[in-house]
Amino acid sequence: MEIKNVLVIGAHFDDAELGCGGTMAKLVAEGKKVYKLTLTNNVTNFSQMNIKVGFEDSLSDSARACNLLGVKEITDFDFVECNHLEYSTEIMQKIERIIFEKNIDTVFVHYDVDANQDHVAASKLSLTAARHCRNILFYQSNGYVLEKPFYPTVFFDISDYYDKKKESLDCYTGDHNRFDRLFDVSLKKTEIWGYGNKTKYAEGFIPVKICL
Repeated sequence: MEIKNVLVIGAHFDDAELGCGGTMAKLVAEGKKVYKLTLTNNVTNFSQMNIKVGFEDSLSDSARACNLLGVKEITDFDFVECNHLEYSTEIMQKIERIIFEKNIDTVFVHYDVDANQDHVAASKLSLTAARHCRNILFYQSNGYVLEKPFYPTVFFDISDYYDKKKESLDCYTGDHNRFDRLFDVSLKKTEIWGYGNKTKYAEGFIPVKICL
């Protein structure tokens, strides 16, 4: 799989680090250009579960995480209100424009089966916008039980970058770490996938397409 210019697209600011943090750090270390794009403002007021997340905190937390990983963050984007992301030609073409401007060949996108509506919309938008890219890979940033389970068959060995992933997640404050468990669960997945690949830690992806 030839990789030069990478774009990781997330609905929310911490999605990229949850699903691809170690892989982003690995690719940066290998000399690839890695960009991160977030589509919503991440503002969450879920009173039933006592979850509250603000935009400014999310933006600053994400900047710290990207700086730590060596990732270039795209911030001149018109963020959609959280929980209101939907497919539209306008948003898709904004993503597509970034892909062409940055000469992106590899895109990491949300798994298209998800219980989070923003994730589903982000996946659909990204798949259309990235249709001309050589490589498209699904990642998962949460742990919902789904009707079609996330079963990765492509893996990146992140044994040397596990600490970077952990540190990037630690950049996120407050309720980003849902119920004080989400980040830990994400890290444990890398250990499980590492075990299955005879390495210490790995991140797993479902390939949409790979051009070798």
